[in-house]
Amino acid sequence: MDGVSRSFHFRVLGGAEEIGANCLYLSFGGTGIIIDAGLHPKERDIRAFPNIDALAYQDIDALLITHAHTDHIGGMPFLLKQHPYLSMHTTALTRDIASVMLKNTISLIRDQIELTKEMHDAISLYDKSIIEYISTVFETHGYEETFEIFGKRSQYAVECTFHDAGHIPGSAGVLMEWNGMSVFHTGDTCLHDQWLIPKASFPKHHVDVMFCESTNGSEESHPTKDTIMKECAQFINDVSNANGSILIPCFALGKTQETLIMLHEMQRKGMIPHLPIYSGGMSKSISSVFDRYCYTSPRMNPGFEISDIAVHPMPYEDLSKAAFFSTPSIVIASSGMMHAQTTSHKLAMQWMQKPSFGILFNGWQEPDSPGYALSNSQLGIPFLFSGHRIERKCKVASIRMSAHARKRDLLTLIRDIRPKTLVLIHGETSSCEAIAMEAMDMFDGDVKIILPQQGEAYDAEGRRLSNRSNHFDLD
Repeated sequence: MDGVSRSFHFRVLGGAEEIGANCLYLSFGGTGIIIDAGLHPKERDIRAFPNIDALAYQDIDALLITHAHTDHIGGMPFLLKQHPYLSMHTTALTRDIASVMLKNTISLIRDQIELTKEMHDAISLYDKSIIEYISTVFETHGYEETFEIFGKRSQYAVECTFHDAGHIPGSAGVLMEWNGMSVFHTGDTCLHDQWLIPKASFPKHHVDVMFCESTNGSEESHPTKDTIMKECAQFINDVSNANGSILIPCFALGKTQETLIMLHEMQRKGMIPHLPIYSGGMSKSISSVFDRYCYTSPRMNPGFEISDIAVHPMPYEDLSKAAFFSTPSIVIASSGMMHAQTTSHKLAMQWMQKPSFGILFNGWQEPDSPGYALSNSQLGIPFLFSGHRIERKCKVASIRMSAHARKRDLLTLIRDIRPKTLVLIHGETSSCEAIAMEAMDMFDGDVKIILPQQGEAYDAEGRRLSNRSNHFDLD
């Protein structure tokens, strides 16, 4: 191992063989960089946060944020409480969305996480004033604009460059170059065009180490945009022709905006009738942020504003008497997985009792979520929905509409970049293993492929490092 690669190591603190509290630590000759600090979508205790304690005695100089989904930014106050002097870097759009998302994180923690002593202490970090302060200290950078990070002990700067990841507006992959060594992190990425934003725009040159998301690694095929629209149109027309309304549970960030634009396009093309569309809540604030960047952030139709789509406000004060219960309509409501106490969950309880109504799922469902139970239920057969035994009468359909890269596209990207070491993260074990197997065949063993274990330290060649009280033996 040469001197440069001997001076590099990394740890995955969240997101190893799972989609969790995504967080990666990299040390470039003593310059410590953390990429993302997420909140785990499943854990309900202190494990909901990245394992920052694993970095005892390690230099940490900077935090880079790839995008503003909660599983990538929800743990930021927790991290910054322990390391308050980090330089913080992201895109301007991600900074502005993060401000909206973090204000909602406190309610997620209170509603879904056991309030142990540790969790009470953690919640105190999510004070509104602290979150507003965080948004003011980010240094923002445009795509393909290089910036430098200097460590306390390294004589060389780490040159960092964000590249459009195509996942949600503002999302970025990051290229890091140091002393002749190159490391590329895809972040969450989409390598096909969506309705609002185009596919990722990544450099395709060789790197020493590549960190690649693996969300869709176990899925062999995905429907095209045309197929998605045809299937959605069929369901919407079947339900509305029966004088019913359609509920679409959606995540407020990204999926709601993509769904709105898809529906707008379908109406414009005459694929579905011009039904009233209802939405609101946090998704409205996020859409407003997106619109402010409609000319400066990559768009399929530059300048198009989501606010140009006619959307009725959600009548939160009295959902049970809303007009969409008497007039065929389309209702887009969060949360996407129908977690208890959310608008989509409350509406579903009523929707399921109406035979002419329909619920259309267009996002991934955690196996233990209420949305998963409902989307896999059988008409007229009782099932458990958030602890309630319910027999649904409404129609249900599921359509795959992913903002993550398809397996084939990921493998093409990996082939084009041809890293010396490939590290697969942000995916369930089956997804990471599926990509690893095909990448091994593609490169005939010439590329080292790592499925890292949470908290373990590795060098540039993917070898696990001995760890004695967090001091590394790199020989």
